[in-house]
Amino acid sequence: MAKRDEQIPATRRDFLSALIKVWGVLTVVPFGTVVTKFLSPVKDSDIVRETMKVAMVSEIAENSAKIVRFNKDPVIVVHTMGGQFKAFSARCTHLGCVVQFKGDEGLPHFDCNCHGSQFDMSGKNIAGPAPRPLLPLKVTIEESSVLVTKV
Repeated sequence: MAKRDEQIPATRRDFLSALIKVWGVLTVVPFGTVVTKFLSPVKDSDIVRETMKVAMVSEIAENSAKIVRFNKDPVIVVHTMGGQFKAFSARCTHLGCVVQFKGDEGLPHFDCNCHGSQFDMSGKNIAGPAPRPLLPLKVTIEESSVLVTKV
C-alpha cells in the first residue's frame, strides 16, 4: 500500500510570517537601490554642463529659432534679422510652459501658447500673466558653432 503525502495545513502564524518576509523584501530593495545609486560614480549624462554646443550657425536661418535641451531644461536659440544670436530659457515664467518664437507675425517675439504670455526679443515680458522676463543665456560663436553658457 502506497502512503499518500500528507500536507500539513498552513497556520495563520505561517501565513503572517511569510507576509512579513515579503513586506521586508519590498521595503529593503528600494532602499538598497537608492544607496547603491548614491554610492556609484556619476554617469557622463548626469553631469551638469555650464557651456554646451547647441547648433551650427548654418542650422538656424535668420529670423528663426531652435529649441534645444541644455542639461535638462529647454533653451530657445534665436538668429535675429540683424544676424545676432540670442538664447533664453524656453520656460515661461508664469507656469513653465515652453515658449515659441514668432518671427513672421509683425514684430518678432516669444509666445506662450498656454496662457498668452508674450516676451520681446530681449526676453522682457510684454503681455499676459508672466511675472518675470525669460532667463537670458550667453551665446558665443566658435568655429561656426553656437555655444550657450549659463549666466
